[in-house]
Amino acid sequence: MSDASPYEQFAANMLHPDSTFIPLILRCLVDDAQARLLVTLPGTEAELAQKTGRPPEAVAADVKDMFRKGLAFKKVTSDGVIWRPPAHLVQFHDATLTWPEATPAFLDLWRCYMDEEWPQLADGFSSLMPRPFTRVVPVNRSIDPGRVQVLAPDSVRDLVAQATRLAVTPCTCRLSMRRCDGPVEVCLQINRGADYTIERGSGREIDQAEALAILTQARDAGLVHVTMNKADAGHFICNCCGCCCQSFSLLQSDGPQLCDPSRYRPEVDQDACNACGTCADRCWFEAVAVEDAGSARVDAARCLG
Repeated sequence: MSDASPYEQFAANMLHPDSTFIPLILRCLVDDAQARLLVTLPGTEAELAQKTGRPPEAVAADVKDMFRKGLAFKKVTSDGVIWRPPAHLVQFHDATLTWPEATPAFLDLWRCYMDEEWPQLADGFSSLMPRPFTRVVPVNRSIDPGRVQVLAPDSVRDLVAQATRLAVTPCTCRLSMRRCDGPVEVCLQINRGADYTIERGSGREIDQAEALAILTQARDAGLVHVTMNKADAGHFICNCCGCCCQSFSLLQSDGPQLCDPSRYRPEVDQDACNACGTCADRCWFEAVAVEDAGSARVDAARCLG
């Protein structure tokens, strides 16, 4: 890649060297000098100035601009701040789409990428991960008339209650794909994710009461709670739809599994089920069907919980 432009080199760093859209997306975010700086990362500002032969103050201004745009991430060490680039395509997608000054043309380019090129990359991306990056979190409410079932410790409300800091950002998938009228400002950032969001200015700080209200809004809209695939909530709780989500759309077409199921499985109460079809309508994965016998049936192989 020695003869490649920095835009093409960055696409290769995102494991998509033949991408048409990644260089175009990057051109919306940076000028040529910033693009060259981006592919020089990681490093401290002093190291980057030495590598690029640019004045330290110019490098400092550019990495701060790229931080706001979701292209540079900082790690504070005893030796100073080390700036690094996006680790992979998903981080590049999620961070840059919450750039506060994103233009309609920029959003359109991301939509084209996700429609035309992302499915090709996703197979290879999933093979590099020991397990799916995210998992579903139960909604804590049955569809049955009126009964509430608390599913601790994997309760999405418990994840909010345990958070030390919260923020909310727009859903990056619905922001760019625009395939439904689901609520957009519903992506919850937790702890370090909230710190990053607030410092960068890509979202706003909220309290637990507002976070719980957002979860209720998402549930009522039929969205699915998704968080990092680890014991705690990690950095976020997304509220995803099946038509825009970068992971769900692949799952629906039997593509790579980028999201694990929750740790719970729904069961049909045969005595209470009246075959209304509400559960089947709400399931994005066609895992629930109403049978001729007059009750719903769950396909465990397709269900994400």
